[in-house]
Amino acid sequence: MITQYVFKGVHEMIKIENLSKVYSKTYILKNIELEFFDNRLHFIMGSNGCGKTTFLKCLLGLEKYDGTITFEGKGLKSAKPDIFSIFDDVPFYNELSGFQNIKIITGNLKVLNMTQIDDLHLLTNKKLAERVKNYSLGERKKLAFICAVLRKPKYLIIDEISNGLDIETLEIVTEQLAFLKENTLILATGHHLAFYKDIADEILVHHNQTIQQIDYYNNDRQGDLYEVYTRYKSYS
Repeated sequence: MITQYVFKGVHEMIKIENLSKVYSKTYILKNIELEFFDNRLHFIMGSNGCGKTTFLKCLLGLEKYDGTITFEGKGLKSAKPDIFSIFDDVPFYNELSGFQNIKIITGNLKVLNMTQIDDLHLLTNKKLAERVKNYSLGERKKLAFICAVLRKPKYLIIDEISNGLDIETLEIVTEQLAFLKENTLILATGHHLAFYKDIADEILVHHNQTIQQIDYYNNDRQGDLYEVYTRYKSYS
């Protein structure tokens, strides 16, 4: 049975049916059935190595799987132009500058929105003029996030976005995610539970090869997310 939560003013964007993924005869994902709706941030939490990143890569067509994934009723090919993803290993053009990467990733814009980039306060113009091969993990994450804000994708998939980011940057990312989800379906994973508590609209737990949506926000947000996760595991 598909886990379904219908909200006024939103509609189904991603539908997952009978999704399974096996590594060396071991299930990482087994018979997953979910629906994700637009204009919401869906946060998936789970232990290290449980398969959260693998799940995201299945959505992006980066992993083979059994089952069906559709985007507004169509296959991945039709949705690809509207998807932006951020992983630790974002595939930048390392020999090019940050500015050059932004132009390419956002669609070869002839003129960058410098005011918007400056207002984000994520990377200085001096840093953006440097070649990306000299960027730290945190700086690469910031560059990827700048691209996401400028592109305004229909689907934003982010894995461990808080890794390598300082407190000030996390505050900026939190604010921008709140703006983005007004027109974007955001699907995120991570272990920084406190970061997601106040910005996530839906909470899901990945445990024992399945992913289950938790009725957390309709239950007056009882307990922090770690307590919710621990309680879920004890009953599953």
